[in-house]
Amino acid sequence: MSLCARLAPIFLGAILLGTATAGEAFGQDVRLTGSTNLRYVELRPFVPDSVLAVDAEGTGLYRQAADGGVVRCVAGDTFCRGTRPGATTSTVPVVQDLELSAWGFGEGIRVYGQVRGRTGLGGNPDIWPQADDAFDLLSAYGELTRERYRVRAGRQWATSGLGFYNFDGLALMLIPVAGLSLEGLAGRSLVRGINEPRTGGALAAIDDLAPVEPGIMMSARVQYQPSGRLSLTALYHRDIRRDRAGLYSELAGAQGVYRFGQASAEGALEADLATGQLNEARVRVRTPLIGSTAIAAEVRRYRPYFELWTIWGAFSPVGFDEGRVNLTWAPGAGNLLLRGEGSYRAYHDTGTETSVGRFRTDGWGVGLDGSWSPRDLWQVEGGYRLEVSFGSTRSEGHAGVRRRLGELSHVSVNALAFQRLYEFRLEEGVVLGIGADASIRLTERSRLAGGLTGYRHLDRGTQAQMDWTQLRGHVRLEWTVGAEPGL
Repeated sequence: MSLCARLAPIFLGAILLGTATAGEAFGQDVRLTGSTNLRYVELRPFVPDSVLAVDAEGTGLYRQAADGGVVRCVAGDTFCRGTRPGATTSTVPVVQDLELSAWGFGEGIRVYGQVRGRTGLGGNPDIWPQADDAFDLLSAYGELTRERYRVRAGRQWATSGLGFYNFDGLALMLIPVAGLSLEGLAGRSLVRGINEPRTGGALAAIDDLAPVEPGIMMSARVQYQPSGRLSLTALYHRDIRRDRAGLYSELAGAQGVYRFGQASAEGALEADLATGQLNEARVRVRTPLIGSTAIAAEVRRYRPYFELWTIWGAFSPVGFDEGRVNLTWAPGAGNLLLRGEGSYRAYHDTGTETSVGRFRTDGWGVGLDGSWSPRDLWQVEGGYRLEVSFGSTRSEGHAGVRRRLGELSHVSVNALAFQRLYEFRLEEGVVLGIGADASIRLTERSRLAGGLTGYRHLDRGTQAQMDWTQLRGHVRLEWTVGAEPGL
């Protein structure tokens, strides 16, 4: 039985006990927050299909069927095989989050936990990839806070310039002098985004070469902030196999921010020490307001990063250099806001050659969006973006009108259109969508929100591989019991 399965009854029991005694034993020292999310998704899954080899146009391994689809033809086989969109089906993923924060056990002592439950409903719940993952223990730790240090023990998240890491272990933060903080983390590492051990069934189910040994993580962070203007941070992260036979990852990074008035300059570096590669170098500058206008510019060098246990790093992924400029214009009245953006990207040399033609090695993008509030309760917004890049092109626009109904309450109508040429997503045509959403404040500590959007795929041409015509909807209920001490 996994750790999550063993802890689930205990933690759920603690939540129920905490809720029942919130108003008695601890007064205002227990805060329980919950959110229930339901989504309705329609789609047409791909199903296997075949055509006679003599009916497929072209020669070689890949040919074109009469309906325009691409099929795979093996020499000597009577049939060529491919896929086609099946009948429309639907699923309703349901996600329940519960978050508990409890105080009152002594000065600076807190217990925190977050759990997530899942299930799939609708006509075909199995098409949701996480339908069989019924429970996750996202966080569960105890915390002791004093003026000069903080200690946490249990399952927790670490967020830094090196990414998001969840682990089971110990976190210690020291503040020896004002403006200087030191933090160290150690424990069993979990798979990022899955919240499961590397040797668990969740990773093995999607990767044939999953690790055979758990990972032991050690991280350190040093932050120096001598004033409100300057902040400097150094980061280190190391993840090794439990048997010490090899590394899973070893990273280092540095960040710095300097603010002068409404302007700022910041930079960041991230390096993969295990491979000797520079994963990211970034510099960003923002000017003070020039009248009603502010300008931000960024230059960036990026190379994809993969942990050493996965095979994807062996394919030598290609990075890029990028420049980006943002312009924001907000007149003094405050009811109009316009934002424009332009970017250019140059991909690094792949070191390979092809006989089928030349491919572009750069890309660019432009975008404009804005919002206008003619009255306090009304807001009109819209935008458009175009990106042209290696192997893909994207263009999309949106517009909407929102009417505020009070605090945390609104109703809005939205329209959108997009045309994407990303591989395996949308080959031809334009998708138009129109929908509405609303949010209603039920009580001071509860809110209900929902929406429904219909999509129509137009001008698909001869390609029958993709049809985006569908309905999508969502409903979300949020509620809170209790309040944090001091709030």
